[in-house]
Amino acid sequence: MVDHQANAPDSSGPEPLSLKAFAASLYHAERADNAFKFLKNFSEEDLANFVQGLLRQVGDAIDDGSTEALARFVEQGQVAAYVPTQITAPFRPDFPDASFSPMRKPLREATVALFSSGAIYRDDQDPYYPAELTYEQAVRDVHKATERFPSLRVIPAETPEERLCVGHVAYDIRAAQKDINVIFPLTRFRELAQDEVIGALAERNYSYHGLTNIPRLMQESAPQWAQMLKDDGVDAVFLIPG
Repeated sequence: MVDHQANAPDSSGPEPLSLKAFAASLYHAERADNAFKFLKNFSEEDLANFVQGLLRQVGDAIDDGSTEALARFVEQGQVAAYVPTQITAPFRPDFPDASFSPMRKPLREATVALFSSGAIYRDDQDPYYPAELTYEQAVRDVHKATERFPSLRVIPAETPEERLCVGHVAYDIRAAQKDINVIFPLTRFRELAQDEVIGALAERNYSYHGLTNIPRLMQESAPQWAQMLKDDGVDAVFLIPG
């Protein structure tokens, strides 16, 4: 007797993705890929054509021993995907006007703080998300993130690079893992202070996870954080989006 149950496909794993759904998945967790997340903006037909062309370019690159044509093909895809005709409803944030606030002292005399939404934290601080967060878990949490109160991490100025971690689930963190200065340039600003380009790097610098409750961030957290920076004696803030 044949056991048909034994031959049934395993349904315990993640649901299979369509090509379009896979392209959309390049925004989160372990699938995040800044180089190719533009694929989400393509129609199904354009997406299929791009993938077919990409495979041909990869094959040619292997045969020719050169990736120049492959790189150009990807760059052309990025340009095509980000033109306004491909984006049906571009997001246009509405911010209230703010009065211009000029610097009151030369930069070489100013104390400058770093403030990043790139989810930076020290290795002795709680991470924003579990280290092994899967794509499926990240997607589920994205919807909850809009209800979450912003959580801040304090990064002392003398923190060594090797003690800094990045824990964002909505962008490709590989570049930041290679060089943390691309998202939190603590070392570069210590050098600027040493070279007297700025007066000093603030003793306390800050980061939070940008995937958060934006109204609460703007109405509650931001005013508190601004006052905190004033209390720290900070003259200027270098903002780094994540």
